[in-house]
Amino acid sequence: MNKVIRYALQGMGYGGVAYLLLMASHLEPMASTTKSILSILLMSAAIGIVSLIFESDWLSFSVALGLHLCGTLVLVIAMLFYNGWQFVLMTRGTFWIVFFLVYVGIWAAVSLDQHLRVTKINRAITERNKNKA
Repeated sequence: MNKVIRYALQGMGYGGVAYLLLMASHLEPMASTTKSILSILLMSAAIGIVSLIFESDWLSFSVALGLHLCGTLVLVIAMLFYNGWQFVLMTRGTFWIVFFLVYVGIWAAVSLDQHLRVTKINRAITERNKNKA
């Protein structure tokens, strides 16, 4: 599968779960509509594509993280304005707290997923090397 499509689909998965958790915690500002759900999936896919920046060899991790954070913030704010939820930025001081908590939460989930994959690969390599010896 194309890397861009894979990253977009992963972004949609993480974004969809985050949106459902926000709805369950009653932090979602309005009732869900088809327009809002589709815009969140599109925003999440775009954030997933922005995550390709971490594949770059010419950027340090901290620079890539800063660019990803800024790109994510711009996409979230654009989605808020598209859905008419811009009042969330202006009237709810919790926006920044929720934004950073969701960002860190998704970051932790991605890191855990990568750790589990690397552990599984290393275990398979160890088993293969034992069988060769």
